[in-house]
Amino acid sequence: MGFRPELQNCAMEILTSAKARAKALKDEANEAARIEKILEDLHLFMINDWPLHIIDLLSRESAKLKAINTNMHTAIQFIEEVDLDAKEKADAIKRRYPTYLEQACQYAGLALDPESRHPTYHLEQQFFQLKVDEQKWIANISDHEGRLAVLPADVGAVVEVLQRERKRIFDRPFIGPKFLKRLHSQYMAIVKMNKLVIGTSIPIRQIIRRLEKNTKGFRSDEFLMDLSRLIEQGTMEIDGYRLDLQQTKDIKQGILLHGIAGRGYIGFILFRKV
Repeated sequence: MGFRPELQNCAMEILTSAKARAKALKDEANEAARIEKILEDLHLFMINDWPLHIIDLLSRESAKLKAINTNMHTAIQFIEEVDLDAKEKADAIKRRYPTYLEQACQYAGLALDPESRHPTYHLEQQFFQLKVDEQKWIANISDHEGRLAVLPADVGAVVEVLQRERKRIFDRPFIGPKFLKRLHSQYMAIVKMNKLVIGTSIPIRQIIRRLEKNTKGFRSDEFLMDLSRLIEQGTMEIDGYRLDLQQTKDIKQGILLHGIAGRGYIGFILFRKV
């Protein structure tokens, strides 16, 4: 014998109500977590003295902050005062931005290239570019291979990104013969796959795309730097073949090497029999 229909119906109603309540509590918890994250970021930006980050955060999250204000009266005055202070600090930074940036870079051990002029700065022989949008006060950081970061242009935050990216590119271990072997194996695989003759010129971007597909964590700007180091070291021969690089006028298909190797865009790669 089954349970009476009225009991089963009652159980379904209670279950439906419980599910609705659970969903409401889950949504409320998720919203509370999002608000917590906003306030954590706000606190962090205050500690770091990044007023442009604070202004950006308060602008982006204004709807959620209004929800805080309806439930927390003390939050209204707090957020208004932080907003006012941030705008005052930001105005002071904007007026002397080039000086503050140069001083911060010098203190952090980052040497701006001599040709740097506000709002566009270069580092490491133009490998890195920092461009400050003075309308939105957003910093765009890029290198030879594209954009690296877009963030509010607080000097401290910008310097942090530049330090991190410089370390990633320039402080990695490099073993010339190992990189050359890797390059040679990629070239030979493409030659074999396409039934080409050894010595055929292969687009450098084809090598890069193959490495991106087959190598976890591959970054094309790191590849570019390794190839630059290889050229500077002069380690060019492997297994009876010599590496040769050919230039191109197509800057979208080529790569611009760093340092003394960067005299033009490299478009093709090949290995010749010694």
